[in-house]
Amino acid sequence: MKKLLLGSLLFLTGCCTIVDSASENVVFNSNVDKADIKITNSKNQVVYSGQTPMTVPLNKKAGYFSGETYHIQSDKKGYISTEYLLDTRLNGWYWGNILFGGLLGMLIIDPATGAMWTFEEKSVFINMEKQ
Repeated sequence: MKKLLLGSLLFLTGCCTIVDSASENVVFNSNVDKADIKITNSKNQVVYSGQTPMTVPLNKKAGYFSGETYHIQSDKKGYISTEYLLDTRLNGWYWGNILFGGLLGMLIIDPATGAMWTFEEKSVFINMEKQ
């Protein structure tokens, strides 16, 4: 009975949702100590601001079947402001739905949770130049 219940639960989740989550930690570092960082999403909303080094949990979903793109702006007095785009790509585990999550996982669960996406980079190094 337990095996049947466990097997049923696998078909009620998406493969990416089983092995991943809707957000992911991204590490931000720079060649300048305590550079100011402002992160905005694709809707131009500021989702985080702080100073390097920092680790930020960022949502991977912009919408249903849409991965998020973040605009990172770094500033520090005496340095040239720097801009950077952090984008998502399709998570390789998404194709595991063929074996585990089925159509429900592929078309509903993983796209709805955002787990079908992963960041192209998990660590961002920002190189700032003096003015």
